[in-house]
Amino acid sequence: MFHTKFNHGAESRVIPSGELALRAFFSEHDEALSHALALLAGRHGVRLLNTIRDALTQPGRITRRVQRLLLELRRILFLDYGHDDDWDVTGSIAMMEPDDPIVPEICLLADGLDEAMQAAGIVRIGHEPAA
Repeated sequence: MFHTKFNHGAESRVIPSGELALRAFFSEHDEALSHALALLAGRHGVRLLNTIRDALTQPGRITRRVQRLLLELRRILFLDYGHDDDWDVTGSIAMMEPDDPIVPEICLLADGLDEAMQAAGIVRIGHEPAA
């Protein structure tokens, strides 16, 4: 009946399940990520998230460039930029109190992103970038 050979060309790209899970995480937590990045990094965070969103809608595997952007996003959520002279902390984070109810929400979001990035092979379990 329909016996044609399937050609594994450029049109058929297999995306690992970990990368699919990372894309699903972004889809499910889009609004929370937007609010957290706007709060923590201002316009820089919003631009970063928009760039990552656009890249994740493209077909195929996640590129090294997008992996670097994801690592930057992770640094923002984990507040891992304290000694970076290029970082401007004049936004809302400077005024945020540790007992603010948004802080645990951001922590949960950061942990979820970290787990999704581990599943995608971008971050190792020891919280270091994968080689």
